[in-house]
Amino acid sequence: MFLFSLTNVTKKFKVNNTSFCAVNNVTLNLPSRGLVSIVGKSGCGKSTLLSLLSGIEKASNGTILFNNKRLSKFNKKQLSKYRLRDTSMVYQHYNLIDDLTVVENIALPLLIKRISKRKAYKRADEYLNQFHLSSLSKQNVRTLSGGEKQRVAILRALIIDPKVILCDEPTGALDEKNSLLIMDELKKISRSKLVLMVSHNLNLVKRYSDRIIEMKDGTIISDNEVSHFENNEEKQESNVRYSSSWTGLLTKKLFKNNILKSIFSFVSLTVGFISIFIGFGFINGSQKSQSNALKKNLSICYSTISETSYYSLANSPLEFKKNIRPDSWLIDEYLQDIDYVEICPNTNYFFSPYPNGYFNDEQIQNFEMIPLNDKFINTNSVYPRIAGDFIDNSLTNVVVNKEFLKEINLDENEAKNQEILISYQSSITLYTNDDEQPFIKDDFSYKLNLKICDVIDEFSFMNSPKIYYSYEALVSVLKNEYLSNISQYKGTSVSVYDYINDSNADSPESSYSSFAFLNSIDKCEEYFSLIERISGGEERIQIESNAYTISDSYKTFISSFKDALFFFLIIGALGDVFILGMISLSNFLENKKQSAILTCLGARSSSISSIYLTYNCVITTIAFISGFLFSFIAQSSLNSFIDSKFGLDHLIQIPTGNFLGLKFGFMIIVLLASLICTFLFTLLPILAYKNFSISNELRDE
Repeated sequence: MFLFSLTNVTKKFKVNNTSFCAVNNVTLNLPSRGLVSIVGKSGCGKSTLLSLLSGIEKASNGTILFNNKRLSKFNKKQLSKYRLRDTSMVYQHYNLIDDLTVVENIALPLLIKRISKRKAYKRADEYLNQFHLSSLSKQNVRTLSGGEKQRVAILRALIIDPKVILCDEPTGALDEKNSLLIMDELKKISRSKLVLMVSHNLNLVKRYSDRIIEMKDGTIISDNEVSHFENNEEKQESNVRYSSSWTGLLTKKLFKNNILKSIFSFVSLTVGFISIFIGFGFINGSQKSQSNALKKNLSICYSTISETSYYSLANSPLEFKKNIRPDSWLIDEYLQDIDYVEICPNTNYFFSPYPNGYFNDEQIQNFEMIPLNDKFINTNSVYPRIAGDFIDNSLTNVVVNKEFLKEINLDENEAKNQEILISYQSSITLYTNDDEQPFIKDDFSYKLNLKICDVIDEFSFMNSPKIYYSYEALVSVLKNEYLSNISQYKGTSVSVYDYINDSNADSPESSYSSFAFLNSIDKCEEYFSLIERISGGEERIQIESNAYTISDSYKTFISSFKDALFFFLIIGALGDVFILGMISLSNFLENKKQSAILTCLGARSSSISSIYLTYNCVITTIAFISGFLFSFIAQSSLNSFIDSKFGLDHLIQIPTGNFLGLKFGFMIIVLLASLICTFLFTLLPILAYKNFSISNELRDE
């Protein structure tokens, strides 16, 4: 039985849309040992025939049998075994892996074959010693002479103990002395194996060959046997076990040869991970921060409650809304079982929320006066200092926010005990239904020097300059402030506070509403839920709260921002792994010849791909760790900046605790997702190019 049997083998190539027949209807049998030479002019099909026998090329027509098995029927796994166990190739220009040393090149096929590194290197050293090349063991193959490289290539071919060695112009680039050394070695090898050699050197061919085959225009024109060898009985095929541990050697070389690309990938991914952690930290912390920010606004205690009526216009689809001060029974109907809200008379008509204000004789253009009730002040844990500022129940002791200081261009350190002058005047008209005296009129005015007792840092989103004063202190003043003309008409003392209480629900003096004070800061979220529920339909009761409006606007803004941020993070993350994939593809394309050599040494495509996959996964993992550490530095800096500018405490909170029932679950999920994306974006571009021409890559440049 012959080792190779070729029957009517033809190989055609397309060149510029023209079919070219490199091997034409070749029938040939080759033994299991001996040195068989193929000769002929350039372009006659010699190298193509060698490529067909190695499995690098597939025949267009005809059959090639190896050990009576059809080579064209081999799948990828069988073809890898065939190259790793049965055949080895020696090229004219060596096709060694330049980034490896001599011993690493020779041992590489054994490492692919799952031989341990220690045994593989020991066997390689034995071969080097046998061929008197031990001194070259640790040298990089780039530094070797042509003869040394060719002998290293032969040792690499021999080390797996193949059945056949295919040599393409093994002496083509060598001088006479080195050519004779190489041929002597090939001749020794041919005593136990088949050495099939392509050569132009007829002198060496005639001197060393056991059989000479001459080709012309793709066909065999002569086949002469110089000496005869009987076929040896075939060895029992041994199972081939594969290993991918050898890929780490080439991955290290990939890092070494691509330092700038590695740094660029690392920096890009680190920035990407920092963005992801900070982004999800914002998403995670925004809800809690929103609740904290809500409590950092004193105006949450203050709101107005009114009764709303809707009236239709005759012969018109339009309707108008009218607000009046609600009766107590109507308030009880809507706020029953709610004990954290206190309803009080609205004093805004007599103590305007927008009075004239002056600081250092300059008018203040924009500010609002907000009442605070004692119960809220005494239970407020966010601003504990202000309780003492109102303890003497003085109307002139006030608290301002930082926005107010900005309005009057006053530094916070200089604000305490500074005075602000406010003034207001209005008139009250009492209609008597008396023809002689149809109405009674009283003028009401005040000027107050307010003393700043404290400055508070509120949540600045949509916030405006505010002065906070004690509602109880104002009530005490209004109870002792009398309307002289009205009191004289009625024959009894009528205080401003009494007049407010007795005024009609739809009169200006009632302000068309009542104050609703929140007694506990811990109930603010529950209270805002009540406002939201009431505001959802056309209810008779309406509660207006500036703090709720700000909170609702902020909530909408944060929700929209989170949606946009999440989309941005996904796009950014995909962009990072896309960059990584493109760099991996670039590395693969730059090393296609290396991949072709590894394929011919019997390495599987999955193992070759793992070189680039490992490279990217290592960069991804290191960048993940780096991004994780730097993100906490960024979190601290950003939180300090946001807190100082917007009054938001710990807005960004990277989730490091339990997530989906896992400790450090968020980090684990991010890392796993990153590695999966890295896997996909590394392999998909490589798979798109996996069917590159091995013969073209191995062809001499």
